[in-house]
Formats: sequence, C-alpha cells, structure tokens
Amino acid sequence: MNKIIKSSDIPFYKNKPLKTLDTLKLIQLHNCSTNHRYLYSIMKNSAFVIAIVTWALLTACNADSDRTTAQNTGSAEDASITMDGGAESDGATAQDTGSAEEGSTIMDGGIERVRILSAFMGLDSRIPGFLFGCGLSGRQDGMPIVLDRRIPLPALLDPSVFIVHRASGAESPVGCATLTPADEAEERRTILLVGEFASDGDPPVGVEVVGTLLTDDGVDAEGALTETVVPLAAGPSIVLAEHYLISELPTGGTDECPADTDHIIKTTWEGGVSGPGGADLDESHRLGTTVEYASGEVRVATLLADAFDNDNHVEFCMSAPGEPVAITAGTGLYEDPNGDLNELHTEVVIDAQKLTP
Repeated sequence: MNKIIKSSDIPFYKNKPLKTLDTLKLIQLHNCSTNHRYLYSIMKNSAFVIAIVTWALLTACNADSDRTTAQNTGSAEDASITMDGGAESDGATAQDTGSAEEGSTIMDGGIERVRILSAFMGLDSRIPGFLFGCGLSGRQDGMPIVLDRRIPLPALLDPSVFIVHRASGAESPVGCATLTPADEAEERRTILLVGEFASDGDPPVGVEVVGTLLTDDGVDAEGALTETVVPLAAGPSIVLAEHYLISELPTGGTDECPADTDHIIKTTWEGGVSGPGGADLDESHRLGTTVEYASGEVRVATLLADAFDNDNHVEFCMSAPGEPVAITAGTGLYEDPNGDLNELHTEVVIDAQKLTP
C-alpha cells in the first residue's frame, strides 16, 4: 500500500496543506501560451522541489502569455471587472491558483483510475448519527470527499469500502457514507463520510477506497487514495470549477438561472458553504466572486443558483458568451459548517464536457 504521509510531513502554505493535485497540475497546465501564470502560482505555493520542476517548465516556454496579469501583487489586472451585463464591480483578482485539474483521465498500466480530489475534516463530533438515514448513535465526525467522477444513486453507499488513515498509523472505519445532500443530477461527486475519525493528537491524514465503488461510467474507484486531509480549522476552498453551456447541463440541472443565461460556472467546494454566521449567500458573494475570461475580461455573475440547499455546490449564472479560465472567491465571504471562513482562493475553470463523467 502507498505510504501514508503524517500530518507533520505535509508542506503548508498560509496555514493550509498543499494538495497532491498541485503537483499533478504541473503536467496538465503547461500550455505556456494560456497557463503561464498558473504555473507561476504553483511554483509560489509549493515546496522547493516542485518549484524547480515548475521553473524548468516556465523557462522552456518559447512564447509569453498574450495578456498581462497580476502575479503575486494583490492588485487587479488591467482588464476592468464587469458585471455580466456591463456594469463595473469591485471584486477580487486571481492571486493564488487552486488545485483543479484539466479533467483528463489518469491511466495506470492502461487502466482508468478514479481520483479523490479532496478530503475535508468538516465537523468534529457534531453530526447527529441518525441523520441521512445512517442509523448511528451519538455525535459523529463528518468528512466530505470529492471524486473526479460521479457516483450513481442510491444516496446511501456501502461504508465498508472506505478507510480513514490517522497520523498514528491507525485506520478508522467509516460508519456511514452518503451522497446526500449533494445528490442532484450534475453533482454526485461528493461523498459524506460519517464516523469517528479524529482524537486529540491523532488527526486524519488520508482516505482510501478499499472496496468496489462503481462510477457512472462503470470505472471502479477501488484503490483511490488521498494522502492529505484538509484540517478542521481550515476554511473552505473551491476544489472544482466546471463550465457548462446552459444547453449542456445534465437532465435535472439547475433551472434557477435567468432565461438569457449563456453559460454556468458550477463550483464544488471541499465542504458545504454558507455566508458568515450561517447566513444565506447574497449580493456580497455575487459581487465578491469574480470570473476571468481568456480575453482578459473579469466579470461577476448575474445571479447565483443552487446556493441555498446546504451542500457544497454554488452555480454562477453568466449571460454574455466567453471562455472562462479562472474563478476567484474573495476573502471571508464563504463559511463552512464549522464556522471557518475562506481565504482568497482562485480555481482554474475547466470545460465540463472534457471532465470524466
């Protein structure tokens, strides 16, 4: 079995653990003409060895990016930030690149592999065991994990196919595994694990799929492993941002966007999000979350959708056509169930049609 990294071995940046996906993105985001700045961000955010590899990729490029961007300055780009309809807005600009990948299938000896994009220690002994049909007693820990593929219904899954690894080397069984509440047609990538996963001095450091778990397209997730668990005290981050034309949404997708919507940016967070203090998402979230386009333009959404159902998805309805490349969530706008606020965070936007099912 793969070596389990102890929490003390995980490199940190801004008090948050760097993710395995940051390394993988070195390979997948090396198109110099369009992704130059994202490579720079990975170099900035990663350990020294990763930085050397990244710098080699950067210096090997023969062409610079077609547009000037703000790199590690905290200031906005030259392009104006506009509402997706023309009005200007104050918003955050890309500073730190996130960890979403381009959605290409990982092959291992010719066999397709399912990836765990994130594991998040969301709640410590605060989930009533009877919720979600789990049938457990007492208060339980909650850990959402996000996969790169969708899992078919029913919502309740076999918990015995998951194992949580602890810093001590111990393995914690999972008492319940469910797709609820993120079980809509275009969701079903997030599995909430419920059980007892942490104790003083022995936090969770990894999650592994140890039994058969079939995805929508019939690929078995058995063997999928993440060696990083985002700790309880960390705020939420976007782990996946998908770009859908309104005509491409799966059956049962959102009907909350205005009639003139051209496309949607569907964000998947590490765990459920709300406004500060558990408030609903509102205008501050719409105006404080910006979408950058290949043209250099930065916009805000005309409306937020799928934003009030207590899961880890928020959709951004965009009315004007364009090719989105990144989405940035401003600092302190989004809160997880533990009461922790997000940091400024940017995630690469990928074409949902190129992502694995």
